Amino acid sequence: MSAARAQPSEPDAGGAAAPRLLMDRFLPEYDLSIVHADVVRAPPAECYEAAREMDLFQAPLARALLGLRALPQRVAETVRGRGRTPGAAAPRGTFRLKDMVGLGWILLGETPGAEMVLGQVSRPWKTVAASADVPTTPEQFAGFSQPGYAKIAAGLRIDPYGAGSSIVTVETRVAIRDEKSRRRFRRYWALVGPFSSFIRRMALRQLAHELRRPGPPDNGAAGA
Repeated sequence: MSAARAQPSEPDAGGAAAPRLLMDRFLPEYDLSIVHADVVRAPPAECYEAAREMDLFQAPLARALLGLRALPQRVAETVRGRGRTPGAAAPRGTFRLKDMVGLGWILLGETPGAEMVLGQVSRPWKTVAASADVPTTPEQFAGFSQPGYAKIAAGLRIDPYGAGSSIVTVETRVAIRDEKSRRRFRRYWALVGPFSSFIRRMALRQLAHELRRPGPPDNGAAGA
């Protein structure tokens, strides 16, 4: 896994270099970047709000794949005696971007209507990826450099495209400090990576489909 670096920064009006992406403020250097993008026929503000609110659990296949990813941790919690069996856990109702903040992710930053970045420090190659010693604030995330962990940033970005359309980009970056953990992550990603990419492509298709749905009838206009 060769190290990748963020694109060069562009100078601002005062001559200082400014990050091109919000994600560059939190993870400018990384070992792996996965990017998916598509053009959606909706203006940026509408597209951004729809992307934030889109529930991946509405797609049965995505729900099944996300459930499989969470199964080892639910089993581990049961084995550790937390009083629940895998089948007894209450099903999660939705899986939206804003739900991820309650699932071990940190909201690192947001430019309303344009960009959102989430972050997580974990060991995804382990059955239980979370740890009590990981960052819980954007500042802690940016400064974290302890070996043995993967530092992960996931971003949504909406850019205008032509008249009334948008480019939706979802990107995940992973930075790992030590070679032993890189090897572990490579083995993990060889198994999980294809499914993760499939879910992202499915999410983009679902977003485009939802934005194509006709809105509710304007009863006020009809009765005017």
